[in-house]
Amino acid sequence: MRKVAIAFALLSVTLLLWGCGNKSAQEELSVTWGRADAKEININSKISGRVVKLLVKEGEKVEQGQLLAYIDKRSLLAQKAQLEADIKAIQEQQIQAAATTAMQSGTTNAALNQAQSAESSALSDLNMAKADYVRYEELVSTGAVSVQAFEQQRNRCQVAEAAYAKAQATTSQAIAALMQNDVNAANEAVLVKRLEQAVAALDELMVSLDETEIKAPFAGIVTAKYVEEGSMISQGTPLFALQDPLDNWVNFKIPETELGHFHLHQTVELLGRDEKTRLSGEVVDISSKSEFATQRATSERGDSTDIISFNVKIQVDSENLHPGMRFRLLENSL
Repeated sequence: MRKVAIAFALLSVTLLLWGCGNKSAQEELSVTWGRADAKEININSKISGRVVKLLVKEGEKVEQGQLLAYIDKRSLLAQKAQLEADIKAIQEQQIQAAATTAMQSGTTNAALNQAQSAESSALSDLNMAKADYVRYEELVSTGAVSVQAFEQQRNRCQVAEAAYAKAQATTSQAIAALMQNDVNAANEAVLVKRLEQAVAALDELMVSLDETEIKAPFAGIVTAKYVEEGSMISQGTPLFALQDPLDNWVNFKIPETELGHFHLHQTVELLGRDEKTRLSGEVVDISSKSEFATQRATSERGDSTDIISFNVKIQVDSENLHPGMRFRLLENSL
């Protein structure tokens, strides 16, 4: 009996020690704490100017597209009026230039054709007069024609030369006028470019005008207000901080020795430090890069290497979670 009692006692101690060992391992995992975080952005001004109106306060809930603030737009409206006047003036110049080009183009083409025809006719008359002059020059030397007839033929040749020269000059003028059409076309191209630049400047200005109304990019909570009404701000100045209450998560630093408990899309349970807030989340990211050593190697423990940690992100998306809150993993969900 004594031997049986001793054996039973030893068995009980063994089971107790085994149970305690398992409990310690579970407790080590169950006290893994993480810190909550949420999507939060600064709403910055894309233009410079004076803040004339703030429409929301810190802690206020806003909807996507809701107006948050106004920036003075009077100078932008003046620039808009000037650009619109410039565009109208350029368009009127385009109409006038196009009409001038069309009118001159038809006139100069006809004038050039007429001048070239006249020049060709004058050249033909000149060639004929020259040939007659040479023939009369030979005849007058033999007495076949009178000197008076020869002089008349020489005058005729001189007149033909003058007529041909005048025809050449008229053709040159017609060609120069035709070249003016190219200048007119180039001027029209310049006006087209100026109009494009003015329209682009107006489009850019309209974007700036739209940016004088600061709107919420998504539904959320205004967590900070950085400026006051009447403040002069520059481009890029933050006006508000906006947090999305339905895009939040908890980051856990998990030792490499426990990383095997987690996998993507796994559902886990979390408990807040108040021991009341219980949330469910999904593992959406397991960092592939270690962050720091959770436990340093020591000779006393006989460790040869450090135990490093990896970040595990648990997406929660709950209104009951606020950035900075601490949660622990519940072991029964792993």
